[in-house]
Amino acid sequence: MRKLLTLTSVACVIAAGPAAPQPSRLAGQALHCSAIFAVFAETHADDAALARKFGRAVEIFGEVYAKESGASDAAAQRATLLEAFRAKLAEREAYLREDGVVCGAWAEGFLAQGEQWTYVPVYPKVIGAGVRASYEKIAADAFGRWGR
Repeated sequence: MRKLLTLTSVACVIAAGPAAPQPSRLAGQALHCSAIFAVFAETHADDAALARKFGRAVEIFGEVYAKESGASDAAAQRATLLEAFRAKLAEREAYLREDGVVCGAWAEGFLAQGEQWTYVPVYPKVIGAGVRASYEKIAADAFGRWGR
């Protein structure tokens, strides 16, 4: 009986085909931060320096997502995530603001490498006071404007 179950299980897997690969945690974090920075770039378009910086972060996080997931659809995935953000903004704004702080700290590690990043900084668990204060203000402003 045991062999029959094993053969049946194998047949089911073969019939169903291979499972779609799940993106890694790093890919998911990069995509999420790409969407956060897309909001920052959109809402700070009136400040050329910030818009350029935030736009570069969107690109970097998109590159990390693509390299880590093997997918080439970062822009489409980001757009889907932005729709979800907008749909839940009223109830999740505080979380998105905090995500903006974490993503901001992570982005600083990439941006400090110059035009061509060569390594992926560790996803931040501890955030310095200066970076926290800066991105708390940016996130509050961005999600406050984006929600209207």
